[in-house]
Amino acid sequence: MNASKEACRLSIGSCMETALSQGRLRVLIVGCGIAGATLAALLYQRGINSVVTEQGDENEASGYVLGLYPLGSRVLYGLNMHLRYRQISSKMERYVLYDHSGKILKEIPLDKLADSYGDIRGVDRGDLLTLLRSGFPRGNVFYNTSIQHIQNNDQNVIVTFSDGSAQAFDLVVGADGGHSHVRELILSQNEYTYRPTGWGGWGVWRSLEGFDNATYRELWADGWFVGIYPVQNRLAVYMGGSKDMVSSVTATQFAKLLQSKLPAGVMKTALQSLEGLENPYFWNMEDCRASRWSAKRVVLLGDASTSFLPTAGIGSSISMDSASVLAEELTRTDALHVSHAISNYIARQKKHVETAQRKSRIFATVMLKNSLLAIKLRNAIIKKCSTSSFLKGVSKIMR
Repeated sequence: MNASKEACRLSIGSCMETALSQGRLRVLIVGCGIAGATLAALLYQRGINSVVTEQGDENEASGYVLGLYPLGSRVLYGLNMHLRYRQISSKMERYVLYDHSGKILKEIPLDKLADSYGDIRGVDRGDLLTLLRSGFPRGNVFYNTSIQHIQNNDQNVIVTFSDGSAQAFDLVVGADGGHSHVRELILSQNEYTYRPTGWGGWGVWRSLEGFDNATYRELWADGWFVGIYPVQNRLAVYMGGSKDMVSSVTATQFAKLLQSKLPAGVMKTALQSLEGLENPYFWNMEDCRASRWSAKRVVLLGDASTSFLPTAGIGSSISMDSASVLAEELTRTDALHVSHAISNYIARQKKHVETAQRKSRIFATVMLKNSLLAIKLRNAIIKKCSTSSFLKGVSKIMR
């Protein structure tokens, strides 16, 4: 807890009352990640002083690199955060795809996409979280706090916290990630489904020195993958592979294995001098879809409702976009009609989000191959595709 919460020496539920009494809606946001922090900042700007719980510590590791599309970053204009966002992020000007032997298969300039919709930019997730969290009072966030029970009524929602205290809310927003506890509390197990790909891998960092700071590079081979993404003064490196390949080795061992597979060049160099191999960020390549996004006065947001595979890099952008739609609907309602605002949000956003998830799944199906023959066939098809065809799916999501 921060100093003000320690000073009050009350339970979590009681400490929330000061913030809740200042607004016309009593809103609890569970999860202070990208979706939850975006919603909290937008609501605070609109006069709704929500409270936020976060299971983790304020200073613990906050994830890895994000490629943020204009679909999400445009929300930052309304929060007057876009200038700072540009300072902490790097513009993605081109995308280069390599074949399994390390040769360039496709190089795609992104200027036309940027002209039509805005820049795609790489940003450290921790830096973006810090920016978003600056948009609402620090004292409104309760770290190291989990939800034990939700009593969901027609008139309000009574939430019991990890310290045993309880508080009543007009609305509870579950923004607690792909393995959402709120989702488990309000939906039955047959109302959400995880879809594994059988792949996973580690995200690590290294110095940007000697690397192009505006090009994303990826190499998808038979059962393994390397991606490098510049972010300000660092280079994010992702090393992925089939579960059979990654489950029996450490990140350090896997980096050495991939180096032995790659010819001399930029991708092999990226795997040298890696930082943090003793404690890398592991990304399990699976997604999840909930068939239902709400129950009475509880609604799911971001990955809690529909999570995305990292292959498309669109998940955070979709979460921010969804947060802006939910904030807009809540701005136009009162405590009596929260359920109507939830219905409007779902009607506006669910189909769009699920369409984007479906496209990310198709992309994963194309990229995640374990057979060398399948890799060669896929590469031959990609080589024949025009740049406009390659970007067609991305353009549809932007609209």
